[in-house]
Amino acid sequence: MARALLLSLLVRQHLALKEKFRAKYPHPWLVWEAGAWNVPETVDGNVGATRLPLTDLKDCLPAGDAMCFELVGLAERGPIRLGRASQNNALVVNDATVSREQLILTPQSEATWHVARVADARPVKLDGQELPDAGVVLTPGAKLEVGDVRLTFHDAAGFDERISRIAAQVLAQTAPPR
Repeated sequence: MARALLLSLLVRQHLALKEKFRAKYPHPWLVWEAGAWNVPETVDGNVGATRLPLTDLKDCLPAGDAMCFELVGLAERGPIRLGRASQNNALVVNDATVSREQLILTPQSEATWHVARVADARPVKLDGQELPDAGVVLTPGAKLEVGDVRLTFHDAAGFDERISRIAAQVLAQTAPPR
């Protein structure tokens, strides 16, 4: 199973760990872009939902946060599924515009992943084009659109670059004026 972590949490870890961040997370990520997340405490830790958080928690969550699914240790386990249903899917995207069983991600290596749409699932776009029936190998920065859900695939270097860029913006915003 893959762990799901908020992008804002990973940015804070990056700020704390600095160069050790890349050593702690040397694997690819699938990022469920901007949304308000309500992640239940589950044993698997892999369920993200687009339900709005409780009113008293809204101020605690950063605007435009993203849910990040770790793609680590999965290569030896074979294909993983992504969909709305919690059964049969290792990655659960609880959004009504996603099919119960939507995508199959097959590791080619720790860094390379193949994606294909499940037969009879809703259409999927990859970088603005219809995903071929046979699927494709994901390239770093590849953008998948499944209904209203946007997912971005990052290799380890690309994810570290994204986190570093956001961390630099956070530091710039919190720096005292000169």
